[in-house]
Amino acid sequence: MSGPPVVAVIGATGYVGKCIMPAFLDALKGGRLQEVRVLTVKEKLNSQQLQSYATSGAKVVTVDYKNVSTVSMAFQGVDAVVSTLGTGEGIEDVKTVLLDALVAAKVKLYFPSEFGTNHYKCPNYSHPLFDGKRKHFSQAKELGLNPIRMLTGDIMEATFGKWFGLDCISGVWTLVGNAPDIPCAMTAERDLGRFTLEAILLAHSDISKCPDEIEVYSDMKTFRDYAKSLDKVSGREIKIVQVPVEDFKTEYEKADKQFEKLLMLMFAEGTYDYSNATGINLLNPNESIWKLKKFEEYAEETGGIPWNDFKD
Repeated sequence: MSGPPVVAVIGATGYVGKCIMPAFLDALKGGRLQEVRVLTVKEKLNSQQLQSYATSGAKVVTVDYKNVSTVSMAFQGVDAVVSTLGTGEGIEDVKTVLLDALVAAKVKLYFPSEFGTNHYKCPNYSHPLFDGKRKHFSQAKELGLNPIRMLTGDIMEATFGKWFGLDCISGVWTLVGNAPDIPCAMTAERDLGRFTLEAILLAHSDISKCPDEIEVYSDMKTFRDYAKSLDKVSGREIKIVQVPVEDFKTEYEKADKQFEKLLMLMFAEGTYDYSNATGINLLNPNESIWKLKKFEEYAEETGGIPWNDFKD
């Protein structure tokens, strides 16, 4: 394929969307992308975030996610679509419309919303979020699309809080089983977009060089070592409490399969051990394109106490 690709982004004002957009806008400015389209609904058209994207050169396009034709029109001439859709009422219907529009517009590359974990490593756990993602990917393949899953480590800046048992304010971490000593990959917010950008460019140039599953991360340590990195900055000592796996599974079932507790189980089962991941060498060999954010940098940014100002 010749010339820089045209990229469309869905969900650009959400948490992950705001993480990936800076890399795309920088690439647009530098000529690595020909165009960045941001799809939105009429109700959000005048939002400050969207106006900021437009000022930076993005093209904001209004669509009706209940109408396939408006979405397919927005996809005309687009080489790659990146979705950062989250959860919520009606999302599965939106995903169905999205697939139909991708097929109608003959979009070559599709990056479904898979950021944050490789849940395909734990097929025995059923959760509506993961079930929906797996079904969506299968449907995209069945329709003849080229979906590419960006399976990142847990998002660094969103992990070290009490919701995952990592209460940095009290200095007590509650982890399941052997999770303190199992490698757990983290991907920094700023690296999400850079990894995705490089995958788009690679697949656009030669789809055969880009697998449909790419594991990437910014840094990987055990939780015990993450704690030491924070302690080095804060001067405190985090206490780690370990809960037996079977006891926690019972708690998980009683809590109606709460998503945060599921991830805590996944920490314990090695789901985030990306030791065999090949995505970094594929997209950023020897960090030759950009320097990944390491956990020590995050520790310094937070004074060794992430989410210190968080209030329930």
